[in-house]
Amino acid sequence: MRTTRLIAGALLFLMGVLLVPEPAAAQEVSFVIGALIGDSFRDVLGVLDLPNIAQDFKNAPLFGGRVGVTAFPFALEGSIVYSPSAINLSGGSSFDAKLIYAEAEIQLILFPGPVQPYIGGGLGFDHIRLQTGSNPSETVLGYVFGGGIKMAFGSVGARVDLKDHITPLKVDNLDPEFRQALLLVKDTTLHNIEFSGGITIRF
Repeated sequence: MRTTRLIAGALLFLMGVLLVPEPAAAQEVSFVIGALIGDSFRDVLGVLDLPNIAQDFKNAPLFGGRVGVTAFPFALEGSIVYSPSAINLSGGSSFDAKLIYAEAEIQLILFPGPVQPYIGGGLGFDHIRLQTGSNPSETVLGYVFGGGIKMAFGSVGARVDLKDHITPLKVDNLDPEFRQALLLVKDTTLHNIEFSGGITIRF
């Protein structure tokens, strides 16, 4: 009986927290740090028989910043995140590869209040620089989809994000050295997953 009351009380408290009204609009700046979970080149390219095919981006740290404005139930957010990753090769070797995502995203806030789960999507520019040869690089139009939770404690808050950074690579449009370094033989789409947390300042 006591356990039932505790559970009921906790649920009522959680509902109250989620339903507390928010101001009509809020601006925020976030500083984020996390991990980038690498994509598997072998799976998306479908060329398992080629030697020394680039396999995947190494899992790597991720750093960045986000600015946005929220007017429930929507938020508009711009972000720049950077990851000093690397490319694994099937022979066991690797080389560094730096990733930068500059994106704009529209988000749907699922509940009002100081704890706000959200889902969202957008587009932006995905920049990949390979640290090999003459350091070839490519910047292409990419996409981002994901979600997370934003938490506000007055003018300071916290957030947790899970996003899929989607980078389409068209072989015919790529720099030849970039294409050769990855041994790309056909169009492919990269999926690099971001898992991050951060501190937010609200205005």
